[in-house]
Amino acid sequence: MTAGTTASWMRYRGDGNTPQGHAAETRGEHGRYLADTRLVTAVNTAITVEQPLLVTGEPGTGKTMLAWSIAGELGLGPVLEFHTRSDHQARDTLYDFDHLLRFYHAQTGDPRAAEPQTYLRFGALGEAIRSAVQRVVLIDEIDKAPRDFPNDMLDEMDKMQFSIPEVELTFAAVRRPIVIVTSNSERQLPDPFLRRCVFHRIAFPAGDGLQHILRERLGHLNLAGRLVEVATNRFEQIRQVPGLEKKPSTAELIAWVKVLHAAGVDVSTLSNAAIADLPFMGALAKSEQDALLIARARD
Repeated sequence: MTAGTTASWMRYRGDGNTPQGHAAETRGEHGRYLADTRLVTAVNTAITVEQPLLVTGEPGTGKTMLAWSIAGELGLGPVLEFHTRSDHQARDTLYDFDHLLRFYHAQTGDPRAAEPQTYLRFGALGEAIRSAVQRVVLIDEIDKAPRDFPNDMLDEMDKMQFSIPEVELTFAAVRRPIVIVTSNSERQLPDPFLRRCVFHRIAFPAGDGLQHILRERLGHLNLAGRLVEVATNRFEQIRQVPGLEKKPSTAELIAWVKVLHAAGVDVSTLSNAAIADLPFMGALAKSEQDALLIARARD
C-alpha cells in the first residue's frame, strides 16, 4: 500500500489535530478528544464503506463527542445534531412541514399560505444531504425512538436522497454525509438497520485513560499530578461498589475532581479515607440508593 493510499484511507486520526485554519469542534469543552486505535479504525471503516457508524457504550464514554471530533479533525464545520425522542418519526431527521400553520394562514387569508416553502424546516440529515459540502450528522440515542424509526430511515441512508411532496422537491447528496448514530443499548435495534451500519462499542476508560481525560478536560486548572492519580484510583473503587444503580461516568469524575481541586482537599487524606468517608459524594452518586450503597461500602 502506498503512502497516498494510506492517507486516503485514514482520513480520521483521532489525535485531536485539526486542519490549518480550522478550530476544534468541541461544543465548548476543554481539551482534545483522543480516540483509541480500534475506534479510529471503526470511524474510517464507516467513512470508507459509506455506512453510518453505530456507537454504543456506557454514558460518559464519549459517544456524542465523537461526532464533534470527526467534524473538527476533517474540517467539516459544526455537527448537525438530531436528539431522538420517543415521539419522533424517521422523517423528522429529514424535514418538518407545518401543515397546521399553513392551514391556519389559508383560513385567515394570510398571503404566506401561497408559499409552501415558508412552512418547511430541514432536519439534521436533510440539511446534510442538501449541503454542497460534506457534513457530519449525529443521530443521538436512537434507542429512544419508536421501534419503526431505524427501519424507516434505511432507504434515505442508503441513497442519501429524499423528496418533499409538499413542495415537489427532491434532494440528493453531492457529498455523502458522515453519520454517527449513538445508542445506550436500552433496547435491541432492528436487524435490517444493524446490517447497514458499522458497529463499535466504546469501552469505559480505565487507569491511565481516565487520567488522560482529566488532564485534557481540566488542563486549564493546572491540577497536581498526585491529585489526578489518587482521584482516579478512588473513582474506580467507587464504580466497583456492588449494586450501584448508575455507575458514575467520566462526566461525574470531572465534576468531582473540579470540586476536590477547588476545595483544596488534601491528597493524602483522599488516598487514605474509607470509601464511605470520601468527600463530595453528591458529585458522583446520582440516586438515593447509590448514595446509601457508597455510604455503607467497605474498602
